[in-house]
Order: sequence, then C-alpha cells, then structure tokens
Amino acid sequence: MTKKILAVLLSASTFLAYADEQQVEQVLVQDKEIESQPETADTGYIFRGNYIQNPYIGMPSGGGTQNISESEFTRDNVAQKWFTDGTWNVFGAASYVNQNGANNYGYAVNIFGQTGQVAGFSFGGLMTIANPFFSSQWNPAEAENQAQGLPVAQQVTPQELFAEYQYSDIIQADAGWIGISNSPWMTYYQNNALNMVTYQGALVNVNPGGGWLLTGFAINGAQLLGEQGFSQQTMYNSGFDNGTGTGNIGDAGSPHTIAAGASWNSPGQMLGFRLWGYAFADYANMAYADTTIKLPVNDDLGFTIGAQGAIQGENGEGNILNNNGYGNSVNSNMVGLQLGFNYSIFGLQLAYNNIWGPSDGYEAGGLVSPYTYQYATDPLYTTGWIQGMVERSSGQAYKIAPSLTLLDNNLVISPSYQYYATTLIPASSEYDIQVSYSVPQVKGLTFFGGYGYVTDADPDGNGVYQAQLMVSYLY
Repeated sequence: MTKKILAVLLSASTFLAYADEQQVEQVLVQDKEIESQPETADTGYIFRGNYIQNPYIGMPSGGGTQNISESEFTRDNVAQKWFTDGTWNVFGAASYVNQNGANNYGYAVNIFGQTGQVAGFSFGGLMTIANPFFSSQWNPAEAENQAQGLPVAQQVTPQELFAEYQYSDIIQADAGWIGISNSPWMTYYQNNALNMVTYQGALVNVNPGGGWLLTGFAINGAQLLGEQGFSQQTMYNSGFDNGTGTGNIGDAGSPHTIAAGASWNSPGQMLGFRLWGYAFADYANMAYADTTIKLPVNDDLGFTIGAQGAIQGENGEGNILNNNGYGNSVNSNMVGLQLGFNYSIFGLQLAYNNIWGPSDGYEAGGLVSPYTYQYATDPLYTTGWIQGMVERSSGQAYKIAPSLTLLDNNLVISPSYQYYATTLIPASSEYDIQVSYSVPQVKGLTFFGGYGYVTDADPDGNGVYQAQLMVSYLY
C-alpha cells in the first residue's frame, strides 16, 4: 500500500510541494511554525552554526546564539571546542489559560545547551522545569478541564539528550532524545506552549546540493507535553484526554514511526516543494506533498500560491483505531489550496481543504495524525488555533486569515475564521485572534494573547472556547 501511495504522489510532485507548516509564509509575519524552524543560510540547511536541535534558534533573544568564526574554530584546541565553542539558551515563560471556564496556570524554565564540534561530533540537551510547585492546587483535577497543550502538569525532566554528527555541510545525524522540526506531521515547538514535544530515535538530514534536502527518521517513543519521560503513547490515548474522541484505545501504544522526506527550493526560494512518506505503526501509512510559489511584485506587494495533498491507508494487521471500534478501515484522501496576499503591513490568506474516504472508515474517511491530533499543529491550510480537520472527520473546510504587522514588525495581530462542513458535524465555525508583541527595548521579551471560540464542537451542538495570556523571555 505504501509503495502505491508514494508512486501516486511522486507522479504529482511536479506541482505539489513546499509550504511552511500550517500556512503559506507571509513576508512580514512570523507565525508559530515559521519561528520554530531552524535558520537556513544561503549555504543550505546543514552547517555548523545551525543548531537544529535548539527550538529557539532564530528567535529574538537577550543572549543570542554563539557562532564561532571558521578561523577561530580552527585555532581553538580540543577543550575549547568542547566547552566554549558551543551555544546555550535559557527560556522562561508563565501563562494563564481559561479553557471553557476552567482556570489554568503554568510556568516553566527550559535550558538548552550544545557543545562545539570535535571531529564532527557534538553533544547537547534540553532540560525543562515546568510547574514544579503548586500545579495540583492551581489547576483543575479533571483532565478534560486541563490545558494540556500548555501544559499544566508537573514536568521536571530532560526533553532532549542527543549526540550529533556533522560531515561538512552535507550530512547531519542526531540520535537520542531529539526534536524533529522540519517534518510537517510531527509536533515540536509552539510559541504558546511552555515547552515542546520530543522523540526517542534518530534523525538524518542530507544536503546533496542544488536546493535539495533529504530527511529520514525513526522513533520508538515520544514525550508529549506534560509527560514525564518517553512512552509509546500518542495523542489518541485516553491518558491525554482533552476532547479526544478515542478514549476506548486506553494505553495501547504505537511501537514506532518511520518517515522519509525530500524538499527542494529554487534559488531565492520563489518556488519549492516537499514530499513525505510516513509509517505510523498500527495507525496509518501516509504520503504527503505540498508546494509554494511566491510571486513578488515589488518590495511591498506580493502574492503566494500553495497546494497540498495526501493519501492515507492502513498500517499493520492490528490497527489500534479499528480494533477499538473506530471505523472498519483507515483510508483517506486530502487536497488543499491556499492563496496569499501581502501589501506592506497587511496580509491575507484564503484556504480550502477537502478530505474524503469510505463512510465506514475512521471518522468517515478522516485523516489520522498521532503526533498532531489535539495540538492543532498539522500542516493543513485550514487548521485553526483550537482545532482543525484532523480533530474532526472527513468533509470540507474554509479559512480566511488577515494579519496586521506594526511597530517595526514587533506587533503582529492575526485574526482568523474557519468554517467546517464535515461528515459527522455538517456545520461548525471557529473564530480566533492571536496577538504577539516582542518588546524591542528588552530583546527576547514577548507577550502573547489568544482567544478562540468553536461553535458546534460536538454532535450535541455545544460550543467551546479558550483564552490565553503568556509572557516569555529568551536569553
């Protein structure tokens, strides 16, 4: 099945290709996915100063990221390379979330560090200290009232602990407890969360030149937001029941995920695409592709066009969803289109997605996404701040998202409206607004606020809302 899926999408890859996570990138707006991606220099994705395991790379910070010049790096002895030529960042944040009337509070400090390279090898990690005190006193006891995407649970643990090898600017391998930041269907960093989702496994990136980047990874566990340590649980498991419709699964885990992807960008990044294949063990096989074409008119005016598509089928004889009463198969198809426009400080995005499959399949042909479900971090163009089509069923969705960027790009205001016409809930809407302000006088200090309301969130017609305030500082 996987070979057939890949063959279909490879034949379509001439027009389906690269888009930055949920949205076509706007020139002046840095959304949460764009901010979370490691910086890419003109030389490519792989180079000594591009710390891809650092979730804060490229973000404004009081301390910055240390980059040793080649001449200084060559002069330094082994001890200096290990202990003084690397980099580190400290991130602190506190947040309040009102989740449908339930008050949630969370705070965290995350410390990232990585050594310099010796013979291509380096080592690093990220320690999170989240909600060490008063979590149980401040937050609701019921899981359905907890803002688990913050998270509010006590979490004092290493989230990353890895060995890295880099050969020239061509090959980079990371193994251990790692982040995966350049794969569209794997959650990593979000700018409104206290920490991130990390994985136990290995990641390899290859830069063969010519604008290409080849990526592959294999994992056998994940550390979800608020989880102490790594496990084979996914967001479909009842232990993370925050609106999930798959509570019958219990603690049945997914033993591994294997994925491979290829992306290409033209000089100047006016045209690009990416193609990915995933094997989510006991859940689904997926092939996914997307593309972006940028059409700049002048320094202020530009247009973008994006397209995406996916095909999904069963993985394994013992499919977790089907075995627990959620459909008789996993079989889904998806297409999407996005149009973007930006003029000076104003941007506008219009998006559409269509998902279809057999009526007796999981969610009547809905998509399966073990590591973005409930987080609303999937790459579908129409995903809202609270939910998207992955949290729903097959059907169609529309999105309109204007944005306004003010005060030298430090203030970004992003409202959006999503309309969902799905098989299981024929009509539902989501209204969102997000505001982010980076204080220019205190580099690294950011204030974030968001509000979202979903109508007809369930078949009974109930609505849900979420409001968030967050302050963070990165050094």
